[in-house]
This record gives sequence, C-alpha cells and structure tokens, in this order.
Amino acid sequence: MLALVAAAAMVAGSIAIRSRLDQEQEDEANPVRVVCAAELGPVCDALRRTAAVVTVEPAVVTADRLGRSTADDAGLDGWLVPAPWPQIVDIRRRTQGSLFTDVGPPLARSPLVLAVRRTLVDSLTPGCAAEVGWKCLGDAAAANKARPGHVDPDDDALGALVVGQATAAYFGGSVDLSTTDLEKQDYARWFRALERAAPARTSGGSPLEEMLGTTFATYDAVGTIEAEAVPVLASSAVRDRVVLLYPSPMATADVVLASAGGDTARRLRDVAGGGDIRKALADAGWRVDGRPAPANAPPLPPTNGLPSPGFLDALRSLAEEVRR
Repeated sequence: MLALVAAAAMVAGSIAIRSRLDQEQEDEANPVRVVCAAELGPVCDALRRTAAVVTVEPAVVTADRLGRSTADDAGLDGWLVPAPWPQIVDIRRRTQGSLFTDVGPPLARSPLVLAVRRTLVDSLTPGCAAEVGWKCLGDAAAANKARPGHVDPDDDALGALVVGQATAAYFGGSVDLSTTDLEKQDYARWFRALERAAPARTSGGSPLEEMLGTTFATYDAVGTIEAEAVPVLASSAVRDRVVLLYPSPMATADVVLASAGGDTARRLRDVAGGGDIRKALADAGWRVDGRPAPANAPPLPPTNGLPSPGFLDALRSLAEEVRR
C-alpha cells in the first residue's frame, strides 16, 4: 500500500512539473500581451517583471484606440485597468463586436475620497444638509467659495469615476441615471461651476500634490482615490490642515483584468492577476483581500457605486466640453 501511494505521488508530481514546464515554454514562445493602465503607477513596473509583454499607457488612450479599431487583432491579450473601462470600450464598439468578453472580479479596490482644507470644511458644514460632499462643494464653487479639483477625465481614467461620483451626489445619491439627466439646466450650471472652479495645474504633480505643495493656493479640495490620498497626506507637512472625507454615495475604483476569454484568459490570470501583482497593488495603497484597510477607514461597498459605463463615457465627454 505504501509503495502504491508513493508511486501515485511520484506520478502526480511529475505531471505537475511537466505541466509547469509546458506553461513556462508557452510563455517564452508566445508571451501574453498586456496593456497596463498608466494610472496604476508602480503596479505596471511589477507587471514588467513577469513573463508578459507589457505596454504602459493611460487608459483613456487605450480606450480611444480600441474603440476605433477595426483590426482583427487588437494588439493585446489583456488589459489591467480600473473598471469600467473595458465595458466602455465595448459600448463604443457596438458595430465591431466586443473585445472584452472576460472581465474578472476586482483584483484590488480603492474608495474615491475628498481631501478638503479643514477651514473649508468648517465654513461649509453649517450650510450642508448632511455632509460636506460633492453636491455641497459644487454649490460653494458656484458662489466662489470653494476651488475643488480632480484629475482631468480627458487625460486620466480615474477622472471619469470622480465626476461620476460627483454627479450621482448631485442627483441625491442615485446611480440610475441616463444621458438625458446631463441636459437638465440646473445640473448643467452646477457641473460647469464645479469643473471651472479651479485654475489649471501649474506643476507636473497630481491635483492633490499640487494642493498640498502650494499650500492651497490652487485647490482647497481634491477628489482622488484612497490609494493616493492616504500615503500622500501621511508625508505632507500640512496634513493636519486637511480632512479626508469618504463622500456618499461611496464609490470605488476597481482594478480588473479584462480579456477575450479562452485559454489566453487562464494564462493572463496566472501572469497578470497572480500574487505578485496583488502584492504590488497592496503596496501601492489599494485594498486587496487579506490585507488590512487604512486605520479608521470605512468598509467597502458591495459594488463600485457608480453610474453605468455608458453614462460615465458621456459624462467624460461633457467634462471635456466644459473644460475647454
């Protein structure tokens, strides 16, 4: 019996080793091609150390290219990117057919947050019905009492998520929105004031870095993700003058790995969705299962809490028009 068990274990081990060798040979001979959203920062550097052939570029650049492409080969096997950008691409490609039939569950998540100058929070709180959030900031911007900012949705994939959260807040927290809502005059005036409240960035840093680096000379409130805000604020000399808020409805940026499915999807998950990439995401401040959340941070919602992908794409176009 012992000899039989030992023999079976040896056979199983040899099969596993052979399978691993076959996969390594396949990865060397025909490596998977992964586009990594530049918005993920050092996570893309970790991906470069895998067996994949990696291209790093802003997600909006990838989306614009893939949305127009009619080629049989899209030039990639997978896309590591914040959701719902794969769905946005497929909506744009209605006539060409979907590219991303396999979008995996989030590898990591990060709440959308507001970093607000403490004195601004104090001055706005009495007039805000429930909390200092996007609706209240937009009202204050229209009255020249606040200068909120965020990354430009035309340049950064996260910008569309931020304005999506802000717009949902304007409509009472509802994410069941349609493009006809964007045409309402009261909303249009509010959104224009919000987007034009702050001057253009003067440095090469993010809006949050510029707000802190200029000691609030440009912005006095910035919408970003927790993964950026927590470490940047921790190292800032003016961190005690900033309040970090989790506005409602709580929304999240969720990093996903998207592909066309099939055997390539399995190889992609092994290469670009494995433990090394999850660790890189956690090290970059994203929330990953099994890792503790930042101290005093609220729990994540069950979904991303954002309007539909099609609505976010239309909202991105509206933001581009308003910012001209």
